[in-house]
Formats: sequence, C-alpha cells, structure tokens
Amino acid sequence: MKKSICFCLVAWMFLQSSGQAQSGPGPTRSGANNEIPSSLVAAVPSQPRTDGEPYRSPSAQQFVCNIGYGQKQCDKEMVVLREALANYHVAQLGNWTWVLVRSEDWKALKLGLDPDSPAFTCYPKRETFIEQALVTQVPVRGRELVLKWKMGTRDLLDLAIRHELGHALCNDANERNADRVAKLLEKGKPVSCEAKAEAKEKSGHHASLN
Repeated sequence: MKKSICFCLVAWMFLQSSGQAQSGPGPTRSGANNEIPSSLVAAVPSQPRTDGEPYRSPSAQQFVCNIGYGQKQCDKEMVVLREALANYHVAQLGNWTWVLVRSEDWKALKLGLDPDSPAFTCYPKRETFIEQALVTQVPVRGRELVLKWKMGTRDLLDLAIRHELGHALCNDANERNADRVAKLLEKGKPVSCEAKAEAKEKSGHHASLN
C-alpha cells in the first residue's frame, strides 16, 4: 500500500530540551493505519480580505478551515494565519493547502502523532495543518500549549510555520534539518536543503500515513 509521510513539529521541543478544501485534494488519511474519521473530512474555504487586500494569497496557496467552522469564523481566524505566513516566501511551495483545525477536534484526529504538537505537514498531499489555538484564544488549550512549549501562542505560531516550512521546502522528515531551516528563516537567510537521499528513504519509518 502506498505510504505518505507526515512531518510533525513535536520533535523540535525534544531536540531543544534535551472534509478538505474546495480545490484541495481528496480525504486525508493519517495515523498509523488510521484514517481521519469521515465526520472530520470537510472544510470551509477561506475568502481573502478585499479592503486593501493585505492578505490576498497567490492562487497556488489554498486556505481552508476544517469541519466545525462557519464562514465568518474561518475568515476571521485565517487572517491571523495569513499575516504570519506573509513573513515568509510560502509561494516557493507551489500548490499548497493550509488547513485550520479547531482545537476541540485536534486530538480527535488521531494522527498517530503527539497531540501536543500544534502543527504538522503531509508533503505528498501538500498540506499543512495548524491548530486553532495558535491563531485565536482557546483558553484551556492555549494554556496547555504555553506551558508545554514555554512561549506565547503567537510566537509558537511563527515557530510552527517556520518548522513546517523546513519540512515542506526540503521534503524532509528529519527534525534537526527542519529546525535548521526554521532558524535560517527566522534570520531571513536563504534556505538550503542538506538532507541526504538515504535519510529521505528512511523517513517512512518516522510518522507515516497509509
């Protein structure tokens, strides 16, 4: 069975301390031999702002909110994500989908990944998922993330974006490499991908989708 690779933010913390869119792909499968429940596979496409158009994205970039969002709430929260993404050259990714998932649904996705990681990327499907608590106040979950990651949610959103871009731009599941790219992005330096082919071949043993 064909395998897809999911890249997660979770290992970054370990290293430091040691359905879908209207124009998006088909239903996302995740977890170790687990599929996202069909009740969670639905989404609301976000509509870019038109007053001054500061957050309008290239057509290749799709922005959607997972099931449970209304259009107004989706658009409001997506503005925060768009603003954060505007700090980086996400157009280099080409066709890509950014998905907001409600915090109350995050753990229910049963991704086979640490639920305390608030972001993950599925490169073969060209999707990055971001938890709602990073873009708006979700009192209980927000406090959990602040305590877990030792930083505010907006700083964590920026870290999540940089780290996931590290995975996505280099198509590399290696957490140290993603962390290295994240630091380059933070400093405004050009991104270089140094992953070895052997490392990529073994990435299927990381966090995989079936």
